[in-house]
Amino acid sequence: MKRLRAQSPQTKKDGEDYNATLYPGDCFVSFHSQKEDNLGVLIKRSDLNAKSFEEIFKFSEKYLGSDLLTSEMKIIGIQSSISLVSEYFLSKKINHQKQVEKNGQVDVLYLPSLNKVRVSIEPINNVKSKDKIKVLVIDDSKTIRSILSKIFLTDSSFEVCAMAEKPSEVEALIVKHKPDVITLDIHMPEMDGVTLLKTIIAPKYQIPTVMISSISMAEGPMVLDALENGAVDYIQKPELSEIEKVTPLIIEKVKTAALSNIRKRTRVERTIVKTNEICNLDTLIVLGSSTGGTEAIRDILTALPNQIPPMLIVQHIPAVFSLAFAKRMNDLCPFEVKEAENGDEVKVNRVLIAPGGKQMKFVSQAGKHFVEINDDAPVNRFKPSVDYMFLSVAQLLYTHTVAIILTGMGKDGAKGMLELKKHGVRTIAQDEESSVVFGMPKEAINIGAAEFVEPLSRIAEKIAILTNDRKRKKEVS
Repeated sequence: MKRLRAQSPQTKKDGEDYNATLYPGDCFVSFHSQKEDNLGVLIKRSDLNAKSFEEIFKFSEKYLGSDLLTSEMKIIGIQSSISLVSEYFLSKKINHQKQVEKNGQVDVLYLPSLNKVRVSIEPINNVKSKDKIKVLVIDDSKTIRSILSKIFLTDSSFEVCAMAEKPSEVEALIVKHKPDVITLDIHMPEMDGVTLLKTIIAPKYQIPTVMISSISMAEGPMVLDALENGAVDYIQKPELSEIEKVTPLIIEKVKTAALSNIRKRTRVERTIVKTNEICNLDTLIVLGSSTGGTEAIRDILTALPNQIPPMLIVQHIPAVFSLAFAKRMNDLCPFEVKEAENGDEVKVNRVLIAPGGKQMKFVSQAGKHFVEINDDAPVNRFKPSVDYMFLSVAQLLYTHTVAIILTGMGKDGAKGMLELKKHGVRTIAQDEESSVVFGMPKEAINIGAAEFVEPLSRIAEKIAILTNDRKRKKEVS
């Protein structure tokens, strides 16, 4: 029997039982072959990347031979980590997988001679230093580094493992400290943060990264470029005078990023397959998303047919970025995509994206449909809010409607989608495996609001199909 640590396949040892402590984000993987040969692998959170997976696969293939493809693979850990491991090994045709979700710190006892893996039933409550989320702060401003450090000190689950002033320092710090998440300034000497992300952080290490932005119009395209090339989210550069106000949001966003279902999603690697389905244009499509949503929306819009029904989108986004996002989508799509303005008509071949910092409502007048952009209060802390838009559609249903909820933290949109479903609207939630953050879709699924749960790659096709399927609408009527 053999065991292997992902970081160093060369240190493999013969052995019997194997005890390991699984910290949040880590994974334990075991392969049980039809013969007597079994293999156990402990993968640390910092090693959940393609390079480590390839090393594990090559060693497993060498050790188990042809039995690897028929062996049962057991994956233990938190769901986002399980998804990363599962997706890679599915691509290698290892299809017999059993997933055991464990949140928190647990003990794993690997018994290769008995062909068993035992896991402690309850998470271990005591928090050790290894439990902490290690943050690497990259910013050329000493003041910002100090502010971010103070913010992370307010939460015991964080540890600032290192800080970098210049991009040239970053790679050595990544290798030395193995951070779980990075905060990355955009404007720095030597190299801007987006270039650093695209050339080193994302392709070589795949570490979840949160961009630090001044949230200015000039930085909008740069932030969107970062999101297209591996960044999970972005936060506004904090001021010393507003630490108390911004701390909860920064903590929430960075923690969410650290545990996110990160993917290596560059423009070169992403393959968009345009659906062959034709949309029924006498339909309304409504969609809501948050963290990871800008890229998910991009994938859906570019996969839809050239002729589409009217579409309304709420993406949680700052005011100055919604215009840049809409313009970028408009450049990529054969139909019109624009930041919604008060009074814009809801019509065929037009996508209206809610402006950041405002609410968007669906309204009707004299047989025509429009959007109302207003300054109503936040809903579920958000402005624009998915629930706010969905509920306005539920009050004034279009001829036929399809609603979609995508990746994002929190639960905004779930109640609104449930109300839409009660009125006969066809509803789709993005599945866990393809979601960067499985918060909003999960909530919609849990309360029964989602009629269909689909991977991101299939959502455009499903939308087109449902625009032509009014069976459920007729049943409700």
